[in-house]
Amino acid sequence: MKPEIVTLNGENGNKINFYLDCELEYDDDCYQILRPVDDKMGLDPDEALVFLVEEVDGSPSYSLITDDDLLAEIEKIYNNMKVED
Repeated sequence: MKPEIVTLNGENGNKINFYLDCELEYDDDCYQILRPVDDKMGLDPDEALVFLVEEVDGSPSYSLITDDDLLAEIEKIYNNMKVED
């Protein structure tokens, strides 16, 4: 199965492609775990970014999560999902 690609606007309006690793819910919010398609962002291949996804004016809006406590909770859920697979 071909991985789903999510394209986001980066700084200066440049487009950045991500692989959708996982979508999950936590505390009634939707989060996506995204991995960059290429290494232009300087992340290791095992690193990913977590985004809160909200609908704004009928389109998805992505907010990067930087709160360490929230990231830890999302990571727990993600790891539990991977164990169940």
